[in-house]
This record gives sequence, structure tokens and C-alpha cells, in this order.
Amino acid sequence: MSTRLSRRGVVKVGLLGGAGLVLGASVPFRLKGDKKEAATVAPNVFVMISSDNSVTITVPKPDIGQGVRTSLAMLVAEELDADWTMVKVQQAPADAKYGGQGVGGSGSIRQTYRPLRQAGAVARAMMVAAAAKKFGVEPGQCTVANGIVRAGSKQATFGELVGDAAVLAVPTDVPLKSPEQFTLIGKPIRRVDNPDVVTGKAKFGLDARVPGMKFAVLARPSVFGGKIDSANLEAAKKVPGVVQVHEMGRSILVVADNTWAALQGRKALAAKETLTDLNQDGIRKRLIEALPPHELTGETVSAEYELPFLAHATMEPMNCTVHFKGDSVEVWAPTQAPEGTRGVVARASGIPQDKVSVNVTLIGGGFGRRFQMDFIEEAVQAAKVAGVPLQLVWSRDDDMQHDFYRPATHHSFKGTVAEGKVTAWSHNMAQCGGRARPGRRSAGLPYEIENATMASGSVDTPVPLGAWRSVENTFLGFANESFMDELAHAAKEDPLQFRLKHTRNDRLKKCLEQVAEKSNWSTKLPAGSGRGVAVFQGYGSFIAQVVEVTVKNNRIKVDRVVSVVDCGLAINPLGVDAQVQGAVIDALSTTLKAGITIEGGAVAQKGWSDYDWFRMDEMPKLETFIIPSAEAPGGMGEVGYPAVPAALANAIFAACGKRLRKLPTGFQV
Repeated sequence: MSTRLSRRGVVKVGLLGGAGLVLGASVPFRLKGDKKEAATVAPNVFVMISSDNSVTITVPKPDIGQGVRTSLAMLVAEELDADWTMVKVQQAPADAKYGGQGVGGSGSIRQTYRPLRQAGAVARAMMVAAAAKKFGVEPGQCTVANGIVRAGSKQATFGELVGDAAVLAVPTDVPLKSPEQFTLIGKPIRRVDNPDVVTGKAKFGLDARVPGMKFAVLARPSVFGGKIDSANLEAAKKVPGVVQVHEMGRSILVVADNTWAALQGRKALAAKETLTDLNQDGIRKRLIEALPPHELTGETVSAEYELPFLAHATMEPMNCTVHFKGDSVEVWAPTQAPEGTRGVVARASGIPQDKVSVNVTLIGGGFGRRFQMDFIEEAVQAAKVAGVPLQLVWSRDDDMQHDFYRPATHHSFKGTVAEGKVTAWSHNMAQCGGRARPGRRSAGLPYEIENATMASGSVDTPVPLGAWRSVENTFLGFANESFMDELAHAAKEDPLQFRLKHTRNDRLKKCLEQVAEKSNWSTKLPAGSGRGVAVFQGYGSFIAQVVEVTVKNNRIKVDRVVSVVDCGLAINPLGVDAQVQGAVIDALSTTLKAGITIEGGAVAQKGWSDYDWFRMDEMPKLETFIIPSAEAPGGMGEVGYPAVPAALANAIFAACGKRLRKLPTGFQV
């Protein structure tokens, strides 16, 4: 039957600064003859309630491991007063009707906090209206809990009300709960995908399958901007399982019946290329030369710090599956930018965007890497060349050597202290890529320092660069908080109390005070052990972290990391804890072990063997404490990283008196 939509059939569910207008367009109700037999009611694109009492929540943001398929569903279910055990979560495909779908900058909850709650509240209001009519009472006399509407002795489940709700107009201006009414938000909820992930049932990008699909890899020149000088295409074609070999731009495409055959075919190419003279020492020298001059003169405390390129090293390497269907194309993509992916597929395929379908899969890590569209565009081009449904797969080596890297940077500091406080701060930085800003500007510190400025220079290289977990804070956090520690010692002040003296934000101050208590900061450690502290504020959140280490025979052992975070209202405390733990592991690994170096114009590292991450037997005790708050939710994906490298370096200094100024250090000092 046809369904007529009025203006009330479209619900405006929010306008957010970075997310654009989020519209929950009404979905026509599916009726089976009359209202009593309605199978579902879907007042907007985020919620569908079925006659079997199940509630299907469509999550608009991709899950890159940050747990949004759980936390965002919680926002809807909270306002709906749904029975969480009856909630099903499905991933939205790329479509503008879901609003801004990109994930990054710790923005998923901040962008959708009100819109998704509004979607749930609208659905709840329809259930209440249907129940009130059924019971013969006013809606205000009804209460809702766990998917059941009650009024006195009468009650009805959501499933029983679907038929009556299906013929109601979609309401507008529905009020939201106050925080004291929350029954789900703020509770520790295990991720909805956990059972499928641990049993292997979860579908990531690499799990996509299409009838008749082939698997492909590319032999790419490892030298940035280089080309393959020679390759034996005929040898690759003779490898069992290889079905096609093609030159594709600067690369060579190998198509096979399975991934192993494709990789063996690529190996048989025996591709050769010419190296260049681009190397790490040369880049370092250029960075130092690009440092703007300091204007601060006289007797100062001085220090320099340098940080390397970093690869994202996601657990699931890049991949994309493409199926051309005549005048349309369907794609399965582990992407952080669904809408952007749809546009790239349209341009690369020559097919209009309204004929492009993008299925967003679960994603084995993003950290900014999957904002890039290189692996999407390559897959579309490869499928066009091969003429069959195709999954383009990257090996770990591919992922390591063809990334968009965190820029290498060099930092020079000068500062002065008097009467236990910082009186001047000058930070000069040079980074690969970026924009040179030689003029003095605010140093952007979380501290009250009157004369705190910075200036920056840049160096162009052919190394591709991109956002890496916490973006510029990944290197600024280490540099700023390391130098703050050096100034504290120059002032003969306790590093934590020194920070408290300068901290201007009450929420950050509270984090520092609590991390001092939780870490037993004031207690003495044995000889050879030390504690270091550092802070970060950003993405709407605040964090203070203390790292405890033991240095014995010049070997570093990380014993403990204590984190105190104020992220506003913590939607799912388990998710907050997971984000902090993951960020801490990344920070420890990139401080002591992992770094990308350039040799002969290419990345020297090829995998986990030489881009080493913390292993289980190296892990310290991790403790996370969340400060209860009614403030608006802040982001958490990036927040746990920036302070840890400096806190670790400061702890090493406390343990053995040696300053860590160049990353990664290795386990020796």
C-alpha cells in the first residue's frame, strides 16, 4: 500500500558544528492488511521496532575499534527505554540521509549525542501515544521501562504496540531525559560485537565475499615517487592459481583464485627498481635547518627533541572488495569516511554516485589511516581492469611501506623560571609537510604562562603524510610535557606540583590532583625506579597520567601506568577504559620501540619484526580512573596518547637521571 508522508513525517534530529544537518527521514511503515498486523514501525532511519519486540538500531558511524556500534546504540536505547537484551545493531551503508558518517578527531559521540538520543525519544513517544490510546489514558499517565509501556495495572510490550503506532504521525519537539533519569548511559556495557569477534563470526573488510570473486595484490614501487624498472610478468602468470597479470599505472596487478596465489605471483615478478638518496639523516638535517630562530635570549633552559615518522600499522591491513553490476557498482570497504568513499568510487568507476553502494564493514583499526582513499581507488581500478568481482588485499609489508605517515618533527625549546614558576617559554618546531609559520604565536599550552610562544617551519619530502592518532598532539604532547618537566627541575620544584601551579583549568587540575593520589605520587620508590607525570586536554576531555618505571643495567621496564580522565559524561565506561588502554599501549610502543626510517627513498621497516609493538610480557599494570561528570561528553579516541610518551620519558629521568629526547629510544638508556 502507498504511504503519504507529511512535513511531520521528517524529523529534524540535530544540527551540529562538524556533523552538518542530521536528518532522520521517516521510513514507510510495512503493513500487512491493517494496522494490527504491522510488522515494524520505523519513525526514523535510526530506529526500527518489530512485532517480535526486537529493536533494530542503525549506527551511522563506522566502528574502527572504538566501540561506536555499542555506545551510539546506547544513546538511542536510553531515550527509547528499550530492553537492551532485545536490541540489534546494524551498520548504516554510505548514505547522506544518516548525516555526517566520517569518524576521526574523537568526534563520534560528540557529534551524535543529541541527534541519536532524539531519534530514540521520538520512537518512545510513539510507543507511549499508541499505548495511551489503547489503554484509554493520557500519555502522561504512562511509564516505560525495558520495552514495556505501563499505566496502572495495564501494560503492553513494544511489539504489541507496533500496529497501533504504525498509523500515528511522527511527533516533533520531543523532550529528552535529564541525566538523573538515565538507566543505560553511564553503565559499563560490553560491546555488542564481542561474541562474534572472539568466535570469528564478525565480518571485517577482509571477510567480504561475492560469488565469482577473485583476489588481487599490487606490486608497487617502494621508492616514493619511483617506478618499477623491470618485472617478469610471464613468470607470475605461471604460478598456480594466478589468472591475470596486468600493468596498472606505476604498479603491476596480480589476480588469482586466492590471496596466497596472488602473493606468490607477485613474488615471481622479481620486480626491480632504482633507489634514491633520500634518507633519514638527510631529513633530520633539513628539519634542524628549518627551525625558526628563537627570540628569547639571555640565561635560559634549553632542550631539543626529535620524533620519527610513524606508520598506522592497523591490525587489519588495507583492503576493499568491488563488484561491478552493469550500470552500478557495489563496494565493501573498511573505511573511516563512507561518504567520501562513495564519491571516490563514483569518480574512479565513472558510474554516477546514485548507482554506487558502499557497505561499511567492521574495521580492524583506523587511527586516521582509513580516511585516505588510495586503497579504495586502487581496488576500483583493479576490478575494472580484471573484469571480475575483486578483493584487493594489502599485505603487512604493503601496509607498512605505503602508508600516510605521522610526520617526523624536530623541536627546539628555550625557557626561563623564577620563584618557582615559568616566566617565558619559546618553542620552535619543524615538521615534514605542514605549513611553515615562522611568526610567533600562542604555544597552545594547558598552562597559565604569560610569555609562551611557538613558531614552526616545514620541510617538503615525497613521504606521504596523514593524520595519526591525536594528529599534531602526537608529537606536541611529548615535546611540551617533556620540556615542562625540565623547567620544573630547573626551578627545583616537584613536577606534579609545578604543573598544578600553572594549570588554569579546574577540570584538568582535578585530574592532576586525583592522579597524584591514585599513583601514590608522594611515596618514595626504590633506587632505580621513578615516576613521571604529564597531562593533556583536547577533544572536549582532560587527562593526567603517571608512568612508573624501573631502570636496571640501563634496561627500562615499564611497571605501571595510572590515568585519570575527565571526559564529561562517560557514555560507556568500559569503552573509555578500552580507549585509554589502547592509546597507552600505542604510546609506550612508539616511545621505546617503533619508528619509521627512510633509506634509499623508501621505508626501511617491513612488518612487526622491525616495527615492534609492546608484547604481553612487556605490559605494565594499567589503571584508569574516570571522574564522574555531568558535562557534555568529550572524545576519547585520541585523548589517552599524547601525555604518555612524556610521562614515560620523565619517569626514566626520575629513575636514572637521563633525559630521553629522541624517539624511539629502545629499551636502553
